[in-house]
Amino acid sequence: MSMVKRVMWGIFICISILAVFALKWSNTQVQVDRSAADPAVVHANAAGLPEILLGEKYFEHSGLNLHYVEAGQGETVIFLHGFPSYWFSFLRQVEGLKNDYHVVAVDSLGAGKSDAPLESKPYRLEAMAEHLNALIDHLGVKKVHLVGHDWGSALAIGFAQRYPDRVISVTGVGATSQNASLHILETDPESRETAKYVESFKSANPLLIVALGGDKAVYDGAYKPLVESGKLTADEGEFFRAATGDPRRINAHINWYRANLPSPDAISEEDFWPSRKARVTVPALYIWGENDQIYSQPAVDRMMSLSDDAELLMFPEIGHWPHVRKADEVTAAIRKHISTASASPETDAPTAD
Repeated sequence: MSMVKRVMWGIFICISILAVFALKWSNTQVQVDRSAADPAVVHANAAGLPEILLGEKYFEHSGLNLHYVEAGQGETVIFLHGFPSYWFSFLRQVEGLKNDYHVVAVDSLGAGKSDAPLESKPYRLEAMAEHLNALIDHLGVKKVHLVGHDWGSALAIGFAQRYPDRVISVTGVGATSQNASLHILETDPESRETAKYVESFKSANPLLIVALGGDKAVYDGAYKPLVESGKLTADEGEFFRAATGDPRRINAHINWYRANLPSPDAISEEDFWPSRKARVTVPALYIWGENDQIYSQPAVDRMMSLSDDAELLMFPEIGHWPHVRKADEVTAAIRKHISTASASPETDAPTAD
């Protein structure tokens, strides 16, 4: 065999080996070191109120573990983040409410230090709501306040529709319920056009994410502008970069879209979880940035029409992250909302089991 052929054959073998290892890595579930403290929790405790420290725990249901952060006493307020994020995105609200409430910020499946199953079924809203319901039992309370952002908002509002007896109030930031969103995809051409990016998301995989620089684009698109505008410190930005930059976690997190958002041309009645006409009967607060490209005016209108007792808070010239860009105002609005809901004579306060 000539030298050239030997070199070419060696290159072929090396590429083949690398391809096998890359494919194996791509299909390997992310492992979580539960013995190591979340650096974002350490940072928050060093910077926050020393008398009320954040603690972190894990909760297992149906073989899947959720990582969550908690602090304080009183009525329970659960925070559910969206994509691409983790519990830390609600830090300002957690710190702002922990003096008076039991605050719980959850890493949803695929994110932070929670499990990241490879298959999409556990990410279905119904399954995630069952997991959340079990978590509420685990926390030892009957009813909670829910606050969600992005698809965490879809989960929070949908949970309030499905399990109203477990919810005192719900706050949705930057997204509507599943049944409102799909209705808009069916009826609003502009929203259908905007949602085309979702189909690209669903075709991703870890290798493609790396090849296209998607792991870096998450930070550059979502968090770098918040750091540059002073809404996050440089250190906080680095926590988000580390927590959201793993291509396998990004791909796992995208499973939510694969599990819940069909192509607009393939929407069926069973996709409208919990049902097409399910209403929000508990006190609701919907927070929206006027420049949000996801939470459109038709979606806002539909969400309000499905709610019995709702307030809308809109921030001009703000996009998809009002709870970060207008943190103090959003925290104050949530505090007022949950306080008013708790004071309602029709609302039973949660009691420990």
